[in-house]
Amino acid sequence: MLRNDDSGIERVKMQVQSLAAMEGYLLPRCVPQNMERALSALPPIPENTDVDYMLADLISKDPRKVIVLDDDPTGTQTVHGVKVITKWSEERFINVLESDDRLFYVLTNSRSLPEEQAVDLTKQLVASLNRAVKKTNSKISIISRSDSTLRGHFPAETVAVIDTVRNGLGMEFCGQVVVPAFFEGDRYTFDDVHWVRQGDMLVPAAQTEFAKDPAFGFRSSNLVEWVLEKTDGAVTRDAIVSIPIEVIRREGVPGVYRILQKAPWNSVIVSNATSYYDLKTLVCGLLRSEADGHNYVYRTAASFVPIYGGISLRDSLSREELRDLSGNNTNGGLVVVGSHVETTNQQLKSLLNAKKVSGIELSVTDLLHEAARELEIARIINAVSRNLVSSTDTVIYTSRTVLEGTGKDGYLQIGSVISDALVRIVRGLAAEPKFLIAKGGITSSVLATDALGSETAHVLGQILPGVPVWRMGEETTVPGKPYVIFPGNVGDEGSLLKAVQLLS
Repeated sequence: MLRNDDSGIERVKMQVQSLAAMEGYLLPRCVPQNMERALSALPPIPENTDVDYMLADLISKDPRKVIVLDDDPTGTQTVHGVKVITKWSEERFINVLESDDRLFYVLTNSRSLPEEQAVDLTKQLVASLNRAVKKTNSKISIISRSDSTLRGHFPAETVAVIDTVRNGLGMEFCGQVVVPAFFEGDRYTFDDVHWVRQGDMLVPAAQTEFAKDPAFGFRSSNLVEWVLEKTDGAVTRDAIVSIPIEVIRREGVPGVYRILQKAPWNSVIVSNATSYYDLKTLVCGLLRSEADGHNYVYRTAASFVPIYGGISLRDSLSREELRDLSGNNTNGGLVVVGSHVETTNQQLKSLLNAKKVSGIELSVTDLLHEAARELEIARIINAVSRNLVSSTDTVIYTSRTVLEGTGKDGYLQIGSVISDALVRIVRGLAAEPKFLIAKGGITSSVLATDALGSETAHVLGQILPGVPVWRMGEETTVPGKPYVIFPGNVGDEGSLLKAVQLLS
């Protein structure tokens, strides 16, 4: 009888574990947890390490340029003093490769495209980069920067990078390194599970709204399972290697290096990280491995970039720095909200409730009907222009009901119609706003390139943690002016209002 009971219990456990695997969860840890308790239960960060000295030494000896292919402009949310190429060309690549800068960004906005178009764009861009590398005799390393909540064209983009670099430069790659941790946005990875902070809880990424994205949805919070899911069997489980927090903090750089050396050829390496110490240790191990002749393509969120790129971490821009950017313009400021994730909705509500801020809703339903589209765009242009000249800060926001269309491409096509309308509105304004904040990655990208005419920009820093400020190039309609790129999923409910208040 006891044996039968035990057998029944084991069958139930196996069924639960099987169900959990189907849903992308690992038991028992892949459930929401109190953030403070979960992080404090991890091995402590060692004291008095030489990781900063080691990192600086390794970077000083590394001859490569670091190119960040950013699938939307929010990836600059952890760096300062770096150049962004918003419209790439071989000549522009040659100029930055010949400069003293170790790291620069190239904006692709590929998250707004269907996968096939994103792959074609990546191949064309990297082929042009290859030609510039040959002409300048440069050495390079490429980071494919994407979303910290696991959305985007993975592995399509990284595979396109590997194939194009191999064909153009003859470089061979040991594998791909996946690091989605983004501390400024409260995204952490431990136990191989990627977590998103909600209040005082850490929630597995697959249990958040981001996993339900119509174009980039996923079921798995565990990164090993996520890679299996996203590669659809092209990568086998034995080709996925994990670098645990326990190894990073107890064995340090030698432990990371050991795992990298044992990783199979053409593997996908996923790394856990909950602090910048973890990333510094990881990068030291990677740089040591690369110094031995191993090459990797990186798929990471924003926190990895400054560590690997040798960019110092700094506080947000001061009030004095922001005041200097504003100039003598007495018009109202403009906020354009395209993102529709829940964080944005909460921030928009707080902003609309503020005094001296005027809200104007752009009807997506009207935009999707050609007969109504022109009238709706003209209405918004006229209303916003009147507000700006009367020194009224104004927010344009798309209607909050999400229209998904048919399939992934249908959803992206609706997004394209909305983006085109926002570009026409900003182009058509009768007055230059005192400041411009774009809310959402795709929104901020199309406004920078198509509405303002940006070809290059300079990242000044952040107005709030994870919220970058660009100085626009001289070729734009707003030369030298600040442009705030506010990611849709960053900050608390008061953050957008705070940014407006700082700039006003």
